[in-house]
Amino acid sequence: MSSTLILFILFFVLICVVLFYFFTQKSLNDISTRLNKIETPERVLRTPDTIRRERAYSHDQIVILEAQLINESREDLTEAEMQEIDRARKKIKSCADELRALGDWIGLPFDLEWNDILDRLPVVNRLYRKAIAAQTEALNPTPVAPPEVPAPAPQSRLRR
Repeated sequence: MSSTLILFILFFVLICVVLFYFFTQKSLNDISTRLNKIETPERVLRTPDTIRRERAYSHDQIVILEAQLINESREDLTEAEMQEIDRARKKIKSCADELRALGDWIGLPFDLEWNDILDRLPVVNRLYRKAIAAQTEALNPTPVAPPEVPAPAPQSRLRR
């Protein structure tokens, strides 16, 4: 009787394990099916008009800076102005790259690159290049060469 009871218990446990396995697999298959039905969201691309507005805003900031520099007749840029120009440069370049990637780049005179914009702002261009040259010189100072000793003057072979 005891062996029959043990066999019955083992058989019952085996049935429970098989049922557990079956329902778990069914549940996992349902989850997998639901996940496969979910579409991956498409990357939302900005419209060319939005990109051009963003570029125009950065361009306007630089034009305003040009007007301030002309009114104040300054000969150098502050650190904040340098950072503002760098931010505008990065934004304008990224907008141009984004327009090219969308295939909506028109080119001159409608789409200007950073160099075209900088060429149209002579004061900002001059002071920006001057500030970059000063920063480069500060990072890499040129060694001062000792003055050369002049060579002795050649003696004339002709005698007077």
